[in-house]
Amino acid sequence: MDSKVGADPSSAYDKEIGNNLNNDDSSFLGNIIREILYSPMNLALLAIICFLVYKIVRDRTEVPSVGVAKPSEPELPKIRRDFTVKELRQYDGTQPDGRVLVAVNGSVYDVSKGRRFYGPGGPYATFAGRDASRNLATFSVVSIDKDEYDDLSDLSAVEMDSVREWEMQFKEKYELVGKLLRKGEEPTNYDDDEDEENVNNDEQERKNLPKSKTETDDTKQEKESHILQSNVTNKNNAQDQATPSTDC
Repeated sequence: MDSKVGADPSSAYDKEIGNNLNNDDSSFLGNIIREILYSPMNLALLAIICFLVYKIVRDRTEVPSVGVAKPSEPELPKIRRDFTVKELRQYDGTQPDGRVLVAVNGSVYDVSKGRRFYGPGGPYATFAGRDASRNLATFSVVSIDKDEYDDLSDLSAVEMDSVREWEMQFKEKYELVGKLLRKGEEPTNYDDDEDEENVNNDEQERKNLPKSKTETDDTKQEKESHILQSNVTNKNNAQDQATPSTDC
C-alpha cells in the first residue's frame, strides 16, 4: 500500500502525455490518408509523383546501351536497265535478294527500302513487280495481272493527275532504275557513269513523244485480228442455226 502511494507521479504524467502524442500522430496520418483517398486531385498528384520517382530510379539503375546499334539490312547494289512487263514480274520481293521494283507512269523504281510496304505481306504487296499506275489512279490495291504494257489511255484527266502526283513522290523517295518498255520498244543501253538528270530528261521526252510506228502497226494488226475473229465467229453461229440439229 505504501509502495503505491509513494510512486512517482511524474512517471504517470509522462506516460499519459506519450499516449496523447501517439493518438495525435495516428489521427494526423489518418487525416492525410483520408484527404488523399477522398480527393481526385490529390490522387492524380500522387500518381504523377510516383511515376516521376519511378522514371528517376529507372534512369539511374538502367545500364545504358551505348554503341549497340540495330543491325541494318545489307544495301542492294544499284541497277540501271529497262524492263518489259514480264521481266518486271521477277522483282516482287520473293526472290533471294528481296529486291522490289514498282513501275509508275512508265518509269521503274527500286522500292526495296520500303519493303515493309511493298514487299511480301505489306499493305501494297500487289504493286510489287508490276505497273502500279492504274492502282494508284483508282486507289485500288487489287492485283492487276496484265502481260502487256498499259498505256492508261482510258483514264480520266483527274486520274492521270493522281498518277503524276504519285510519280513525283516515287521520284523523290526511291531510286529510278529505268523504263517500262512498250511493245516493240528497244531497251536503252545505260552507261555506268550516266548522269541521272540526263536519264530523267530522256524519260520525259519519251513520255511526250507519240506512239512509235511499230506500236501503231501492232495495235492496228491486233484490231484487225479481233474483227476477223468476230466475223468468223458470227459466220459459224449463222451456219449452226441454219443446220438442223441431229440431237432431237
